Amino acid sequence: MKMGRLAVTGVALVTLAGLSACGEKKEPALTNGAAVNSAAATAETTAAAAPGDASAELVAAAQKLTSSSGKIHLTSVGGIVADGAFDASNKLMSLKMDMSSLGTVDMRQVSNDLYIKYGGPAAKNFANGKWMHIDASKMPSSSPLSLEKNDPRNSAKMIEAAASDVKKTGDGTFSGTIDITKSPSSSEQLLKALEGKSKQIPFTAEVNSDGYLTKMALDMDSIQAGAGETVANYSGMGTKVSVSAPPASQTVEMPKSAIAMMGG
Repeated sequence: MKMGRLAVTGVALVTLAGLSACGEKKEPALTNGAAVNSAAATAETTAAAAPGDASAELVAAAQKLTSSSGKIHLTSVGGIVADGAFDASNKLMSLKMDMSSLGTVDMRQVSNDLYIKYGGPAAKNFANGKWMHIDASKMPSSSPLSLEKNDPRNSAKMIEAAASDVKKTGDGTFSGTIDITKSPSSSEQLLKALEGKSKQIPFTAEVNSDGYLTKMALDMDSIQAGAGETVANYSGMGTKVSVSAPPASQTVEMPKSAIAMMGG
């Protein structure tokens, strides 16, 4: 079912939200680069980290990623593929998602300005395929379109608050479970779509030798049998990212109907 597929995809994207989004620029809450390197070095000398240490190391890796710039490649249920780039310090993000028969979604963020464009069958419901603009800073914090829901630090907050049973399974590899109800990026609309389904999502993650989170894979079979994995790969940390607003002639203010359909 299309709605079932969309619900599963929505969970995956919410769980991974913040890993490529751009919100307010603030100092990392837990650690700086030196502390990350120190934690990684300590971990390498330990055969198996204690659960608390594994969680802290993974949080630090997510924080380091979301304090930098880089590229993202995501694959999800139903052949959905997304590619993009982000620069958290300068509040820049671009992402293009191919949702197979459902069409495409292009997203750009430049500071507080969010631009979204739908292509394919979905376009008729979203400004007929034009770029839609919204000032994310003016959206209520509960909205999926708000800066709070798209804060890059949400990934680290999610691992802190929503991840349980985090284990270090090898050199730079981790496993655990995410409780979607505790994700800072979750929304009332999404949780309603998941009524009667599991809210616990097993995950694996990888951290490179420089202390960056480079991969996170979610086992979506826990929500819908046969859904498989949603995998986000991060690369090119420190890459210069350029994102600009679409031409004014191709842009409209986001209609209230579109905001409502996106849970705003």
